[in-house]
Amino acid sequence: MFTAQLLSAVGFSTIFPFLSLYVEYLGSAYGFGTEFLAAMVFSSQAITMMVSAPIWGTVADMFGRKLMMARAFFGGSIIVLLMAFVSNAEQLVLLRAIQGLITGTVAAANAMVASIVPKEHNGYAMGVLQTGTWTGIAIGPILGGILADWIGFRAAFVITAVLLFAGGLLIVWGVEENFQRPKKRNTSIARGWWNIISKPGVASIY
Repeated sequence: MFTAQLLSAVGFSTIFPFLSLYVEYLGSAYGFGTEFLAAMVFSSQAITMMVSAPIWGTVADMFGRKLMMARAFFGGSIIVLLMAFVSNAEQLVLLRAIQGLITGTVAAANAMVASIVPKEHNGYAMGVLQTGTWTGIAIGPILGGILADWIGFRAAFVITAVLLFAGGLLIVWGVEENFQRPKKRNTSIARGWWNIISKPGVASIY
């Protein structure tokens, strides 16, 4: 899990240093400004992830966390690979939005560790997982800057996709989960959201 999360964090953060430069390099097909598209490249992914996170969380409760981890890694790998072949910045924004819909490795990893690690070791396991995440985030941008200088933007996306695919293989082959599907759900997604939002102070924070 540590190595997979490290690869995930490295992979997704590798593209951060040059993402705005890639937008400028691609240019707009519809006359939008570079500044606007650069902002959308980051915001579109965050917006769609905000919407999809509770949905994937519900699916994880029904079908298991390992499946959700594999979905996030392999789905992210495919989307990032496609980013290497876009012809304009609008296509990049669209792919970033799709990335937010299908990825989310950090949340999936946290849920999986919480479900498979004995409770008395949960704190340690979460700490190790966070170490992997932040180590990857520290390494990724440096690696991305070097790759972009040496081999160009598009090739850097390909290498990022390979890292994510490798992380997915580690999850499939190296993680065991004895998941038992619940017989009946106590609440719907909408009801679960309402239970959260209706608590004092939560709505104002959102």
